[in-house]
Amino acid sequence: MELRKCTQCGGNLNRLHTRRIWVCPFCGAKYEDEVKEDLSGYCGLNSEVFKVETDLSKVMTKDGGSGCIRTIAHCMDTCETAAQVEEYMRRKLPFSDDISLPGVREDQIEKAMPAILPLMEPGERVIVYGNKGILSKGKEYFVITDKRVLFADRNEVKSVLHTDLDMLKIEDCGNCTVNGDYGKCIVDLDGKGLFQGALIALMCLLSFEAMPDRGRIRIV
Repeated sequence: MELRKCTQCGGNLNRLHTRRIWVCPFCGAKYEDEVKEDLSGYCGLNSEVFKVETDLSKVMTKDGGSGCIRTIAHCMDTCETAAQVEEYMRRKLPFSDDISLPGVREDQIEKAMPAILPLMEPGERVIVYGNKGILSKGKEYFVITDKRVLFADRNEVKSVLHTDLDMLKIEDCGNCTVNGDYGKCIVDLDGKGLFQGALIALMCLLSFEAMPDRGRIRIV
């Protein structure tokens, strides 16, 4: 049964958009919904945030897909802000040489800046860079900022604002296509989908933080 009133002060509770949590705006008390066994194939993904339109059971049989989805669910359930997901990635997850963060292999980010800077706003902050090309290092990559995700394929760079994030397709290998465009893909760079899942959770939280009344994100 969903909680509507605070048991401590009687105030009306507000639900956090990205969690199964209710918060009292008057006394700060927090309440968590009872979590029932998942029988729907949603794999623990929060139905307040995601609209799952596909059977994910096949995806969950592979390490990459399973790791990605479970990490998305974990981050969305335990982190209240995008900043907390960012901290979780830095402190808790191993990442390969193909991943760069400010202060970690930052030279790869600096090399990408001439191509991506024209698509960014003043003051926009780069959070993570991921190299996608095995034989084309520095030519195929994605960059996540606090405003958007950018996908570079040699001389072409595509941009998707976090507020325009509408649809995700997660493959059993862990790769994730954004908004139905296979040119906009966040690939699994650790072989287990863990870092990638955190990146997707980060994007989703940034989207809801920028537009709290937005609709759910479809998983197809």
